[in-house]
Amino acid sequence: MKKKLIRIVALGLAFSMLCIGCGNSGKSEGTQEENKNSEAADSDKPLKVSIAAQATSGQVFQYLAEERNYLEEEGIEVEVQYISNGTDAFSALSAGKVDILSTYGTGGPLMQIANGQDFNIFGGYMITGETPVFALPDTEYKDLESFRGKKIGITRGGTPDIVLKSILHDAGFDIEKDVTFVEFKKNTDTMAAVANGEIDFGAVATGYELQIAEMGMEVKMWPDDLYKNHSCCRMVATNEWLADETNQEAAKRLIKAYLRAERDMTDDAVVDEVCKLTSEELDIQPEVVDSFVKSPHMIYETDPFIQKVVQMWNNMDSFGYLSADVDLKEHVNSDIYKAALDELLEENPDDSFYQEREEFYVKYDTNIDWDLKGISDEF
Repeated sequence: MKKKLIRIVALGLAFSMLCIGCGNSGKSEGTQEENKNSEAADSDKPLKVSIAAQATSGQVFQYLAEERNYLEEEGIEVEVQYISNGTDAFSALSAGKVDILSTYGTGGPLMQIANGQDFNIFGGYMITGETPVFALPDTEYKDLESFRGKKIGITRGGTPDIVLKSILHDAGFDIEKDVTFVEFKKNTDTMAAVANGEIDFGAVATGYELQIAEMGMEVKMWPDDLYKNHSCCRMVATNEWLADETNQEAAKRLIKAYLRAERDMTDDAVVDEVCKLTSEELDIQPEVVDSFVKSPHMIYETDPFIQKVVQMWNNMDSFGYLSADVDLKEHVNSDIYKAALDELLEENPDDSFYQEREEFYVKYDTNIDWDLKGISDEF
């Protein structure tokens, strides 16, 4: 029987503070959940996980895996909690209110790790996430030099922020002197500031392309054209949660179900189905969903993408985002994904999609260069 998706929309600042103030309580609840999973692992009952996600980019693998009963077949029950910003989501994860984060970028989790959070990146959701740089129509943009001396609006730590700064830093810009980055709390605030002429350019996250046009602005460049396969939303859990073998099994089952959905999405007709499911689940206009799910700048992918995570980590360190002495090796894991992929390859030995995923895994998750930086995808 299809499991009911539980929705909790836009938890606010009060919830964030509650999570911080009730850390011990959160751990207690997490222990109870682990006990339930331990019992389930010894029976035919499904394991359970709770996932925090933003409601702006669509939890597409979840929707399709649920619709096609892949979750049930793999023995995993998923509760999705929609939390509208990274700050609240990170607090919920650290307090044990959720097990996994899904759509909060790469840079944000890395900043949390650098600040002492014991988080672990073990899977993926998007490689690139449609992060347009836009301006008013009469604002000239020819190449990166058009940014020199200009004001650019961002939300600090978001994918648009980290990726654009990586590109400019790699091109020789001093991002403290050659451009002025103006920080906003919300993507919509960035858009309003550009529309009002307060700043020259803006860079925002997924799902705002149509709104940009409606506000009389236009996309000037796509960062992923220069910084290919830069890494966007990652699957993140705490090391404590992943240390439990039953939770590792739950994570593997989840990734396995999502990989099956990812495989199906190579069919354009299935992408149409996903757009319909996403529109219904999030109550978003179909044309808005189509604009990001079908965008050539949006690449959905479950691989943990460790090498590109490392590259972004080193880029962030280069332009001063990381101050703590943290060993990233202790905060990434590709074994769970590989176990899920291996099972699918064993079950489907002639399937070209899973064979290609294995080749992808070899490139991006083995023989890691821990010093890699820059924006190249050739290594």
